[in-house]
Amino acid sequence: MRSILIAAFLFVLILNACCSKPVVEQDIEITITEINCWLNLMPGGEPSFHYSGTFAVDRKFSDSFKFSAVKVFYKDEMIHQSQPLLQFYDETITDSTSLIKFNFYSQQGIKVTEKMMRAEIADFILVFEISGKTIEKSLKEIPITRAY
Repeated sequence: MRSILIAAFLFVLILNACCSKPVVEQDIEITITEINCWLNLMPGGEPSFHYSGTFAVDRKFSDSFKFSAVKVFYKDEMIHQSQPLLQFYDETITDSTSLIKFNFYSQQGIKVTEKMMRAEIADFILVFEISGKTIEKSLKEIPITRAY
């Protein structure tokens, strides 16, 4: 009887050791709320490519994230890549979350390529780094506006 109790105790002990709780990873939420892109084809200056947009990130990550790249694709071929400029936009606080919103935009003077001139729409990949993780947000079929 005693050996059965010892065996049962060891079984429960081993079962408990093997079934540890999984590590819960923090969910890092980045929400892209707006994105625009256009070609400045106004007379009197060099044609240039531009993009801008808005995104929100949880406040607890607002000091530790890096917006490392914007990649622009036309027909699955990259036509532009750069690091965007950031500007604080707003803070939204609810009962369950606190979000920091940022505007982002391209640097001035990005030269227009032949592929950019042919493109009517573009796909974007926004690359963020938070707490050692790389997060990519894809946005498809963004219209390219032409300003004359």
